[in-house]
Amino acid sequence: MKLKIALAAAASAGFMTLSQPTFAAVVLQDNFDSSAAILNWPGDSVFQSIPQPGNVPGQPSVDLVGASNGFGNLAFSGNSVDLDGSTGNGFSPAGTLQSINQLALGNYSVQFMLAGNLRNAAADTTRVSIGSQFFDLTPANNQPYTLMTLVFNNASGFLSFSDIAPPADQQGNLIDDVVVTSVPEASTWAMLLVGFAGVGFAAYRRRSQNGLRPA
Repeated sequence: MKLKIALAAAASAGFMTLSQPTFAAVVLQDNFDSSAAILNWPGDSVFQSIPQPGNVPGQPSVDLVGASNGFGNLAFSGNSVDLDGSTGNGFSPAGTLQSINQLALGNYSVQFMLAGNLRNAAADTTRVSIGSQFFDLTPANNQPYTLMTLVFNNASGFLSFSDIAPPADQQGNLIDDVVVTSVPEASTWAMLLVGFAGVGFAAYRRRSQNGLRPA
């Protein structure tokens, strides 16, 4: 009975603590709806097209697509980003969207919605990177928006989404709803669990000393 009460209290304390942003904080997010949808989009307060200013003829770019500029059929919700902009053909990478701020060294979960180009063009490869670490994703050209989760360990630097292949044809993969969360290290979780158990046991001791013993 004592063990059950201690574990129950620890579980309760753990639920309350882990729900706080101290241990699993959102450090970056963007649904791309703060800007008007335009081709050759320069970016917003979270992400920018690289190279800047993102709308120069003869340079790679990304498009912001949505109902307001006639591409609502390509958007997931509100506006979405086409990673192959409309400034020309043959660029490699075709377009790059990069966070304005760098991420400090740590472990991160990167979640986002990813779709193929949805225009029957050749399948594109999107490289998602934090600093020098990266994942390459090649959805089918007709893949609908799908939730993706990538985990980066001991990573730091800018978060980037690049359309790396094939060369630019102005029909790239599509992304939306980017959320980056810091992930505690395994040793941190272990320390937290020990702390939760201690909190639960202390709560049980206080109840016992006050004469509030379980039936």
